[in-house]
Amino acid sequence: MSGHEQLSFLNEVDLAALTIEIEAAAHQPVAKDLATQLREFHGWTIDKLEILRLYLRGGYVRIAGGGTYIDGFAGQGEGEYRGALRDGSAVVAAESDAFRALHLIEQDPTSNARLRDRLEQLAPRLRKRCHLHPASDCNIAIPELLDGGVIDRTKPCFAFLDPNSTELAWTTVERLAAYKTLVPKPDARRRPAECKVELWILFNTHQAIYRLWTGNRTRYPDSMSPATLDHVMGGRDAWWDLWESRQPSVALLQRYVDRLYALGYTYVLPQPIRDPEDGRIHYYMIHATDHPSALGLMRWAKRQTGRIYATELPGIDQF
Repeated sequence: MSGHEQLSFLNEVDLAALTIEIEAAAHQPVAKDLATQLREFHGWTIDKLEILRLYLRGGYVRIAGGGTYIDGFAGQGEGEYRGALRDGSAVVAAESDAFRALHLIEQDPTSNARLRDRLEQLAPRLRKRCHLHPASDCNIAIPELLDGGVIDRTKPCFAFLDPNSTELAWTTVERLAAYKTLVPKPDARRRPAECKVELWILFNTHQAIYRLWTGNRTRYPDSMSPATLDHVMGGRDAWWDLWESRQPSVALLQRYVDRLYALGYTYVLPQPIRDPEDGRIHYYMIHATDHPSALGLMRWAKRQTGRIYATELPGIDQF
């Protein structure tokens, strides 16, 4: 059985239930990220960042440490949660000590400047590993970074792609997936010798995608954004059949997963990020990897913030 078949996650019952959840969550408040103020983190943001911290420090540093980290939407380096400052993804990754080099991209100039200030507070040995790129669109900066050849293809690479809405282009995902090629060991039971760039992508099912996929079909195209869906999904052929067959918006999540498999990833695991107070899903984080240990470790990290406390890490070779 292939990895794709093992991880099928949307049957008809699940699809109907998730559609109801998306409709209920469509008007939930979202975190503010104005250039004039510190970003406000919510509980689901804190859980996502905790998953990242646990993943990088809980086993990644031992299994695949010493490679490169790419953050396409690095933010301000910190945010406010219930009156206290909390580290953002760039600082979490830097302090994990899991990477030899970190490439941090943030388009907003004010947020970019805030992030630079926050990085200055890191220990010198960690700070010197961080490369903060001038404020630019990650869909431009990441291809330029790959074309520059500064990322060692023989070392692990982890890309955290966490847009606020629909900023991430499918073409950027394609470029990252094509940068490295999986090299299996002669013995299929052993870990692969080299893996593709590992991806952890926010797919905003319950807010941005829901609004794009209106139920009022008589007003198309004025009531939705085909161009934005083309940008996110990778062209009209990637989603038009779902529209014509009147699929719910959540069907785009399954299609996105299928397209990641088509890029050559062995494992693609979509995980819901929920509000810790009421349990509502706010979006999905999609993990694409070639390494079986990475799959198990990410599941373990997610369970911790899901309040299902495991007593130990999963066996490294069990997946």
